[in-house]
Amino acid sequence: MARSLRATLIVLGSALPLAVSAAGFATDAEGWTTPVGGTQAWQATGGNGGGWVQVEDLDGNTDILLTAPSGWLGNWSAYLGGTLSFDARTVNNASVDWSGFGEVRISGPGGSLVLDLAPAAPDGQWRHYSAALTPAAGWGPSLASVLANVTSLTINGEFHAGPGEVVGFDNIQVTAVPEPASAALLLGGLGLLAGLRRKR
Repeated sequence: MARSLRATLIVLGSALPLAVSAAGFATDAEGWTTPVGGTQAWQATGGNGGGWVQVEDLDGNTDILLTAPSGWLGNWSAYLGGTLSFDARTVNNASVDWSGFGEVRISGPGGSLVLDLAPAAPDGQWRHYSAALTPAAGWGPSLASVLANVTSLTINGEFHAGPGEVVGFDNIQVTAVPEPASAALLLGGLGLLAGLRRKR
């Protein structure tokens, strides 16, 4: 009985919408790139839980744009109503005087949407930035059509007007809201499994 219950829970758990991907940068940059605006380097330690990506602004003429790899792109319809989040920090002591920091751009055939999650914090500490994937959060009414076929995702790390700043990124994640019925089944199954263990 316990074995079949475990198998059922595994199937239910795999059926729940989970993160499209979670870039924790534990071993490398995981395909994330900075094609313009800075030079990128993976750091093995010092992240908000392990490795992280560091970007330094060299030219000051373009914003630092951390760009998602192709594995993150495609149909995000299941994530409408979910959450997009990342951790970031100002690494050096350059002035925090540019408003571009924290802008997330999601693009697709349905358009291009930008939302500024928050300004940079000047204290060099890791900060968590998060936004709901809902039109009410500020993405606008075309969010569903853009999420139906995401062709690019960028996070703006520019926090200084000019060259010289260094920014860190970690724990980039997009998650969905579990369907209520699936979540209830999973929680009920976990409760049954815990009850079986107590009986033993």
